[in-house]
Amino acid sequence: MRARIPKFHPLSDMPLFESQRTLRGHAFYPAASVLRSLTPRETRLPAEQAPCVVYHSPWGHLVVTEICPENLNGYGWTCLSNSPDGAEWGDLGYMGEFERRRGMPYEFWERDLHSKDRNASAAIARILTRYDDPPVRGSAPERPKQAPAVAAGPTPHPGAAPVARVPRTPRGAISDRR
Repeated sequence: MRARIPKFHPLSDMPLFESQRTLRGHAFYPAASVLRSLTPRETRLPAEQAPCVVYHSPWGHLVVTEICPENLNGYGWTCLSNSPDGAEWGDLGYMGEFERRRGMPYEFWERDLHSKDRNASAAIARILTRYDDPPVRGSAPERPKQAPAVAAGPTPHPGAAPVARVPRTPRGAISDRR
């Protein structure tokens, strides 16, 4: 039996089209051969054996281990970007909802085309390493302190302020552009 993406979602008359394909630059859904490997089984495979597709967004990460080819409902691991400790496994619902924008404008889901993870467990471990010791925003790396430079030669008069030099003649013909 060949897995293929249906033209319409089985629970509605909404056609399946990718509204963000131009912005994303690639197809949201994996190829039919990958969809076949993600077909749900009676007993779910452990994460160490489950093939997966990884999606990223500014909102978070998805590691999808099952996509039903008949209705495109998914199952997998969800991790919020601001709360990796709250990551959990569960039903994802209709995957087309992730294809469309969610939240703020330009916050869309993108399939990880460069993922070389062998299974879901490897993908999750790779994603969680991003959150090990995140840098604190706004903090700059400490620079070694240097001794103040000693001025050589005479010191200028303390009341004398430097004068800015302003060119009196233009150095280009900006007004002559046509």
